[in-house]
Amino acid sequence: MLFINQNDYENMPYPTDAKNPDSENMLKGTIASSGCGLCSCCMMVDRLTLQTLTLEECRQMAIDCGANMDPGTDMEFLAPVVAEKFDLDLKTSSNTGELIECLQNGGCAVLNPGGSREGYHGLFTTGGHYMTAISYCNGEFLIFDPSWSETKFHTPEREGRVRESGCFVYVTPEVLIEDTENRRPRYFLFSRKSDRRSFHQQKTLTE
Repeated sequence: MLFINQNDYENMPYPTDAKNPDSENMLKGTIASSGCGLCSCCMMVDRLTLQTLTLEECRQMAIDCGANMDPGTDMEFLAPVVAEKFDLDLKTSSNTGELIECLQNGGCAVLNPGGSREGYHGLFTTGGHYMTAISYCNGEFLIFDPSWSETKFHTPEREGRVRESGCFVYVTPEVLIEDTENRRPRYFLFSRKSDRRSFHQQKTLTE
């Protein structure tokens, strides 16, 4: 499975906040500072297809579709473009049961944690962030977090809230629900069209 760490790309430009041409994000933005959404999409494509989406290609797609008009990436613009290019189904949802169903039926998701808010310290981010949900098993999501580091989850505010095995991060539904509470949609659900057909065929055979 492909894991991309945005922190490895501090020298790869990614201009965002394009509606403000003189902004810091537009002039000095990089994948490291703003590219979590691009990394998440590339990891999702690797998980679901036999094709490759490079960061350079994804960056250009984001620019072409206007997903970089605000700081960071607007996944509501980028996700449909990626889904169309790679012949994937896409559904947005804030229902964690639908996220679990998507993953258990062979899909993959880009998650949208919202960061810190009054009375709550963000787990995956203090601001906005995207990351990839790979699977759900034994009551835990397997997350590929593009901003993962060996120390990220070992601050006083984050210690003990996830389980780690290297860059594989495991989190319970309850923790993920809390961390995405202030975002809508919470989840961008991607699936192969062949998986959808197989799922419906299985349901028909068992009904």
